Amino acid sequence: MLRDTIVLTMSMIRSSQPICKGCGQSINGYYLTALGAIWHPEHFVCATCHRPINDTQYYTHEGASYHTECYRDHVVPRCAYCGKPLMSEYLVDHWGTKYCKEHQSQYPKCAFCGRLVPPQQQDQGAQSSERVRCPICRASAVESLPQARTLFQGLMQQLNAQGLQYNNPPLQIELVDRVRLAQLLNGRSGADALGVTTHSTHMLNGQVVRTEVNGIAVLRGLPSTLFRGVCVHELGHAWLTLQGIQGLPAWAEEGFCELLSCRFYGELNTGESHHHAEGIEKNPDPVYGEGFRRVRSMADRMGFQRFVETLRTTKRMPSA
Repeated sequence: MLRDTIVLTMSMIRSSQPICKGCGQSINGYYLTALGAIWHPEHFVCATCHRPINDTQYYTHEGASYHTECYRDHVVPRCAYCGKPLMSEYLVDHWGTKYCKEHQSQYPKCAFCGRLVPPQQQDQGAQSSERVRCPICRASAVESLPQARTLFQGLMQQLNAQGLQYNNPPLQIELVDRVRLAQLLNGRSGADALGVTTHSTHMLNGQVVRTEVNGIAVLRGLPSTLFRGVCVHELGHAWLTLQGIQGLPAWAEEGFCELLSCRFYGELNTGESHHHAEGIEKNPDPVYGEGFRRVRSMADRMGFQRFVETLRTTKRMPSA
C-alpha cells in the first residue's frame, strides 16, 4: 500500500504536448502527474468507483489508484477480531490471520495453536486455571476414552510399519486432567508436559530385574493433531522400555521421542501438523530441542530404518 500525492499542472504551449496515460491523446490545459505518468484530470480515476480522483491524497495498490474512502472500504484487509480496516501497521499470525496490533495485549493466545482468543470465543464455564483454547482446537479436541483408544491403536500400527515393533503389548491409553498428570509426572517434567509414560521397575537384591510399561496418560482435551503427536512421543518412551534400552541421557531419549513426533507431523502434512513440527524444530530447550536436533542429525546420516535397528540391537544411541 502506498499513499501518494497528485501534482496538478497547467500545460505550456510547446512543440510537443504531453500525452494522457489514460486516453493516449495530447493534453491542452490542465493535467495531472501521478504514478510516474501524465493524465487528463478526468481520466485519472479510482479503480473501485471509476470516478476521477480529485483529492490531493490517494492510495495505490498493485499498480491501481484509489480514493482514500474506496481504498479503506474495498481494498485493505479487515481485522479478524474487530472488523476494522487495517489502514496502518498490523500483525499477521502463523495462520495468516490479520489483526490490529492492540489485540496482541488484549486477548490471550490459544495454548495449542497460538491463535488469539477474544472473550466471546473462549470456553464457557472454563476454570481460570485452565488453558485457553480457540474454537478450532476445541472442535477437534479428544475428550472421550473410546475416541482416544481408536486413535492410539492406529498410531501403534503406524509405528509398527516404520520398524518400531511393539509385539502387541497390553498398552493402555488414559485421559487425565492436569492435576492427575502432574501426579503421574512426579516432578519429572515441566508445567508444559502434555503426556507421560508410566513404568514399573522390578528389583531383586538391589538390582533391576526388568522394567514394564504400565500405560500412557495424555491430557484430556488436546486437539486431535496434537493429541496424536503427544501419543507418538510417549510411544517412543514405551518402545525404548520394551526393547530394554535404558540409561540413555535425557537429551537422547527425549530427542528420539521428539523425532518420532516430528516425523508423524510431517507425514500428516496439514497446517496444524506443520505448526507443531515447527515448534519441535525451533524448540530452544537443551533437552527436548537440542536433543531432537542431535538425534535427527544421526537418523538423517544413517537413514531412519538403520538408525532404529542400530538403537534396538546395541541398546545405545549411535555415536555422533
